[in-house]
Amino acid sequence: MDLYSIVEGPVLWIVSLVFVAGLLIRLSLFICSIIISSRNKEKRQIYTVTTLGRFWLPFHKAFEKKPLYAAFRYIFHICLFVVPIWLSGHIVLWSESRVEWDWTALPDAWADWMTLIFLALAAYFLLRRLISADVRRDSSIRDIILIIITALPFLTGYFLTHGTLASIALLGDNMVTIHMLSAELMILMALFLFYRTRLNIQKCTGCTSCVQNCPTETLESNDKANLRIFSYAHFQCICCGSCVNVCPEDAAELRHEISAKQLLQVFSKREIRSVELDACERCGAFFAPEPQMGKIGLTLAHDYIKFCPNCRKTNIGDRLHQLSPWHKSLKKSDATLGTAHY
Repeated sequence: MDLYSIVEGPVLWIVSLVFVAGLLIRLSLFICSIIISSRNKEKRQIYTVTTLGRFWLPFHKAFEKKPLYAAFRYIFHICLFVVPIWLSGHIVLWSESRVEWDWTALPDAWADWMTLIFLALAAYFLLRRLISADVRRDSSIRDIILIIITALPFLTGYFLTHGTLASIALLGDNMVTIHMLSAELMILMALFLFYRTRLNIQKCTGCTSCVQNCPTETLESNDKANLRIFSYAHFQCICCGSCVNVCPEDAAELRHEISAKQLLQVFSKREIRSVELDACERCGAFFAPEPQMGKIGLTLAHDYIKFCPNCRKTNIGDRLHQLSPWHKSLKKSDATLGTAHY
């Protein structure tokens, strides 16, 4: 048995079975986590149903903040689904397989154009991560690998159908095998692909707007000593984009991430951000995140902001007491008595 027969036969079936089983497990864990942890108990079913399509498609409230970029992502994901499913060559393989499934194919010209658009957008996303300083700072090598693995089946498939590299012996003779291997690799990657919330360290001030507006308690914050710690549970996330929509600093993002470790972290939450807290100058209690206080201090220079809420009340009470007519008359009376005494 040659390499092509192995890749086209047992490897393909094993990858397909693993993917289907893994997808069912992930779906079950998601439903369980929503039922157990949802903050809004009345909307559990709505959360579950509306999130089924968000694994690949960016349907969320963050669309308004970056409409052009979101539109590019919509087009990218549409091509990602449509071309592999409705490509005539793939349908022929399904009809000749054991299941003997058959459906109407996409016109070849349409498939070619959608493939080229997909590859152009993949190149744009890749260059954006490599060239843009802000995006590069918040990216990792896994983000680059994700884009490359996703684009490879489309690139090798285009070369295969058009005979682009047929003149190169090693590639031309093995392009079918290379294409199938790249597709199987992408299928396996999808099993470990998560669409999760990230908090940009450079922008996040620790204000907890994202936590307060998260409908499923996916995001939580806890103050421990002089730190405010943000934790996140990916299996509870419904990718609604509420955190992105309400963040005043544009620090919250929804991003794809490859992680085999997260697949095993069923109900545990992991730390995604920690912020140092400022101490009250009057009582010493930690009460507000340092980055947020620093930003407020740029517009308000009053000592009032350096006090915790309780000390502010006390301070205001003392100040009002000093400004009250009764207090002024009492001071005046004391001054008069003192003068008369001497």
